Parts: sequence; C-alpha cells; structure tokens
Amino acid sequence: MPIHRRDFMKLFGVSLASLYLTRCVPPITPMPTCYEPTMAPVVTPPMTGATSRDRLRLYWLRFDELAQRSPEDTENSLGQEWIAGHRLALNELIANGELALPAADLVQEAYEAAVYHVWRSNAPITCYEAVMLDYAPSSAGVLVEQSQVLDQIAAEGTIDPATLAKAQAALEHDLSFYALSEAEVQTLYDQLLKDSQETGQPIPSFEALSLELTPEAREATQFIVDLLTDRS
Repeated sequence: MPIHRRDFMKLFGVSLASLYLTRCVPPITPMPTCYEPTMAPVVTPPMTGATSRDRLRLYWLRFDELAQRSPEDTENSLGQEWIAGHRLALNELIANGELALPAADLVQEAYEAAVYHVWRSNAPITCYEAVMLDYAPSSAGVLVEQSQVLDQIAAEGTIDPATLAKAQAALEHDLSFYALSEAEVQTLYDQLLKDSQETGQPIPSFEALSLELTPEAREATQFIVDLLTDRS
C-alpha cells in the first residue's frame, strides 16, 4: 500500500529507535530523494522586525541550513519550529486579506512536505520506505529544487521569462498534486496501478503525471513564485 501524502508528512512523530542507519530510494522515483546541502556554512539573517512576507521567504530559503543541522536533529525539532512559524506568518497574511485560506493551506502543506523531505533525507535514519507507488518524495523534491531556482532568479536581478515560466509550471503541477484529497490520491494510485498491470506499461513519473490545475493551486503557486522572486 502506498503512503498517503498527508501521512507522509505526519511521520514527524515516528519512533526513530526502530529505524536502521541506511539510505534508500523508492523504485519509481525519477529524481534523487536525498537533498544535498551546500558545503559552505549557512548564515541566517535575523527575523526580528521582518514583515510576514519576509519571514515566509526566509523560511523557504533555509533548506540548506536544515540539511546541515538534520544529522544531529533526530526529532526534527528545528523543522517543526519552522513549520509553526511559517503557519503563523501565513495566518497574518490571511488576516490582512493578502491570501485566501484555501491557497494558504496548500502553501503550508507544501512547505511541511519540503521540510520533512530535507530532514528525512539528511537525518541518520532510513530514507523513504520502498512502496509500489508513492509520489510524495518526488513532489517534495520539486518544492525544494524550485525554491532554489526562484531564489537564484531573484538574485540575478534580471528575470529570464523562460526560466521563470519553467519553474512556475513545475510548481503548478506540484501544487495540483497537493490540492488532491486523500481519497483522490488513493483513487489516482489505484487507477495507475491498474492501467500498468493491464497494459504492461511502466507507471508514469511524477513529472509525466496528468493533473488538473485548480484555482487554489494556481493562487498558491503564484504566491510562492512572487514570494521567492521577492515580488509583492
């Protein structure tokens, strides 16, 4: 049975004592699941006095720091602290009318998945359990990768439209996955497995998966793009 997307994130509370010190990759995952931190030490700017948007942006740009500290943080205390802070900042934007609640919930769910992905890939525990079909690691990896791409775009000053469009398309596809309910995810997995068994064709990669872009996913994607390219 596949790990449901939200169950994937709820594994923050898993008992680490029962896990072996090994690494693994799901058999159908098309991209590496283990996030590699940069070698240089990360210097985190202070959040004191920062606006809600500034705090949110900083949370999305701290995955290197999380990766570096995860080997000694077996309970993911830092990640859970950031998740709580991220939600608080989102709530402030909701209260100010800057972001609708459904889109904010998608942004929060995506951020939680990205945090869990980085921590799980670098903590001294097992990597993802090998299951027949689970798009959660690939989906979370997209979030981490595109956050870096968008930050680089912002740092360059001049935004290349083609690069920005590619990053936005990747995020739209990813947020469309997060917009699915648990029942819809399970139905999707069941159908893909059935199709594969009947046709003998391999299960499609996450990137090749056909998903409908909902209004909430579109709004959440645009918010993340604007946030990480420092556009208000």
